[in-house]
Amino acid sequence: MGDFNFSIDLPVRSEWANVDLLRTSVQNCFTAIFSDLEGCHSLAMVTGELIENAIKYGDWSATAEPRFHLRVWGEGRAARVSVENPVRPGDRNAEEVIATLGWMRGFTSTIDAYRAKLLEVASADRDPSTSKLGLVRIAYEGNCQLSAQLDAGVLRVQAEMLV
Repeated sequence: MGDFNFSIDLPVRSEWANVDLLRTSVQNCFTAIFSDLEGCHSLAMVTGELIENAIKYGDWSATAEPRFHLRVWGEGRAARVSVENPVRPGDRNAEEVIATLGWMRGFTSTIDAYRAKLLEVASADRDPSTSKLGLVRIAYEGNCQLSAQLDAGVLRVQAEMLV
C-alpha cells in the first residue's frame, strides 16, 4: 500500500456502550482496508482495551459531558492507537500505568513480561483486580509497544503496532 495514510480522531462520550461500538467500528474499517485479518483484530482489541482503561480510571467529575479522546492513525502497515483521559492530580492509577510500562521495558519481549506478570499475580496474596496484568496482556496479545504520558491532568496511553 506504500504511502497509504489513515486516521480516526474523535472525542468520545465516556460511556461503557461505546467500548464495543468503537472496537467493532475499528475492526470493520481496517478489515475493509487490510488483508491481515489477525492484525485488524489485534488493532481493534488494543483499541477496546485502552478505551476500557480510560473509562474505568478517568476522572469524569469535572464536566457535565465527560469525554475521552481516541485517535487511531498510521501509514502503510504501521498503526498507532492513542487514548487520552482526564485524571485527578496525584492519581495513583495513572502513576501505576507509567510504572507498569517502565517495568515492561526491562524485558526483551512482551511474552517475557507477560509470563513474569502472570507468575507475580499467581504468587501474590492480593486482589487480582489490582494486578495491572491488563496492560501487559494488551502488549503481548496485541503484539504492540505501549507508552504513556501524564501531562496537565491528562493521561495519554499509546500503542504502536503493525497491521
